[in-house]
Amino acid sequence: MGNEKDPNWIDASPTKEFFIEMLVKDIPLERSIIDLVDNCVDGALRLRGSGSLEGLWVRIELDEESFRIADSCGGITVDLARRYAFRFGRPEGMQSTLRSVGQFGVGMKRALFKLGERFEVRSTTDSTTFVVVIDVNEWKKKEKDWEFGFQEYQEDLSEVPQDKRGTIIEVTSLHESVSESFGLENFRTGLIQELQSAHTLNIEKGLSITLNGIPLEIRPLALLQSNELEPAYREMTFNKVLPSTITVRMYAGVSESKPADAGWYVFCNGRMVLEADQTITTGWGEVGGRRIPKYHNQFAMFRGYAFFDSDHASLLPWNTTKTGVDTDSPRFRRVRLEMIALMRPVIDFLNKVDAEKQGEGDRPLEAALGDAKSTKLSDVEGRKKFAGPKPAPSRRPPRTGRILYHRPYDQIERVKEHLKVHTNREVGEITFDYYLEMECDE
Repeated sequence: MGNEKDPNWIDASPTKEFFIEMLVKDIPLERSIIDLVDNCVDGALRLRGSGSLEGLWVRIELDEESFRIADSCGGITVDLARRYAFRFGRPEGMQSTLRSVGQFGVGMKRALFKLGERFEVRSTTDSTTFVVVIDVNEWKKKEKDWEFGFQEYQEDLSEVPQDKRGTIIEVTSLHESVSESFGLENFRTGLIQELQSAHTLNIEKGLSITLNGIPLEIRPLALLQSNELEPAYREMTFNKVLPSTITVRMYAGVSESKPADAGWYVFCNGRMVLEADQTITTGWGEVGGRRIPKYHNQFAMFRGYAFFDSDHASLLPWNTTKTGVDTDSPRFRRVRLEMIALMRPVIDFLNKVDAEKQGEGDRPLEAALGDAKSTKLSDVEGRKKFAGPKPAPSRRPPRTGRILYHRPYDQIERVKEHLKVHTNREVGEITFDYYLEMECDE
């Protein structure tokens, strides 16, 4: 710290007002709440690792007056709270949760400041418990003091029952805009949809998440598969030595024809960061190498999934709000090339399906799609390249020629009247067919 009595001393410390304003400026309200759920998921990972999350829950309650999130995910120890959990950023030396999703060290604090002016955090583990209560306006008045304090804590509890371990966060004195949003049904509906998207994999693994008592539900990630229709699968690894291996698993294939769901889905440590992406970010409209067209509804059946996983979350190519990928990451650029390579055969297949629909005759591709079963990704038996049935052989129309002859007009009119037709062309076609049938056919 500088010494104010030193003539060379210059105060460059930020004001709390400015710090808070910048901290919450660029994150939407929905995303700040999802960040809190990310922290719950990290607790679940500490308890269960990469296994089932059955029996664990996260419950969110909100209205115009308050916000509350509670979980059964193991709690935060007093030592973790004292040294790390309330720090702004992730301090050096902090032991990370393996395959964490709340990895940037700002999620909880950013969310609390985003929501309101008073918050309370209560957490209980197997042997510790604490309560932190902060009035943000009072805290901001202590300009040079950036510390929080426990209202109460214990570090030597006897074995706490499993159903008592967890964290509860309550925010009151909500900001006016937050209170207004919480009172809107379309905000709550949108939040449910975003939570379902972000934590699709964790819900699929058994984690129960509710919003105002409404359970979140998801459709398992799936692709159509059969003996004739085989999705593509590829796996890559980076940093095989230190500091940590990054594993990337990619699937590409087809599913239900639904334009809003078509595209690429990208996950980092199980957290969805791109949903149904149909942009150049994931290769759509790529003009170099393997050319990929821009997305249009002809490709509404396309589905691609890319899963980036690492024990050290900081190595993964996601941005700090977890709303997209870092397109400058050399790892993502390398994986993107593989995504394009996996996509190209699926695009070719869908082009053939579209051409089949425009033509006449047999439709083996459409029949194969109808016979294939929707298969969860965990059960998909992928191959290096997407494979589908061959289209029906094209049927060329018979070659035709033109016959032209002249007859007196009054004779043509007599034949028209007899045949009950109105054009010279119809006279010619009918008389030709008559002669062909009566004189040439056996």
